[in-house]
Amino acid sequence: MSLVKTPAIATTTSVAKVRGFTVSLLFHLKARELRIMDLVDLTGKYHQYVNRYLQDMRNYGLAERYGPFWRLTEDGASLLSYFESLPDNKMIIRKKEERKKKDGIKKEETSDLKRPKQIPFELWLQDSSLDDKEKEVVEVLVDHYNQTGGKFLYFQDIYEIAKRFKVRPDQVNLMLMHLKQDHVVYSIRDQHHNAIKLGLYKDFIGVLEAQQR
Repeated sequence: MSLVKTPAIATTTSVAKVRGFTVSLLFHLKARELRIMDLVDLTGKYHQYVNRYLQDMRNYGLAERYGPFWRLTEDGASLLSYFESLPDNKMIIRKKEERKKKDGIKKEETSDLKRPKQIPFELWLQDSSLDDKEKEVVEVLVDHYNQTGGKFLYFQDIYEIAKRFKVRPDQVNLMLMHLKQDHVVYSIRDQHHNAIKLGLYKDFIGVLEAQQR
């Protein structure tokens, strides 16, 4: 019988205590350095939420800060390797236990393909200070969410975005910057798909949904 060796990490924590969002951050930080805002975009969590977990990981000796960037320590990389070595069935059991800990409420989304749900949009449009093209981007994403439940769309490059929304390519970055600045739409380069990912922030969707209550 082959045994998976559990890594020796700081005495302030243990493998049993490392679960949920901390595990997600370990995987996001694998072999790379990221800023908090990068992790906010990747996870859809609040800045303060991500920062709190990173601080805990630093206290545990799993992560360290280098200027504005965060990276795994040797212990963090070792723990990540341990999780990656676990048989699939153990990882499934672990995820189920994490969901139960949230009292049956799924806080961590495992898929963006959820049951479509209609969210109001007209009230937000009336009060928004964004220009017409920026509002159009939000409208397209909200409509996509209402139709499919997916919170993001992929575009091959800025030229495809420019063509889709009928703006000049040199206007795309400024348009996306305003949307990101207002914490409405995020944009990241998805290395895996070699594409630009535009998506709605979770808290923005929450604001829209709150308007219908």
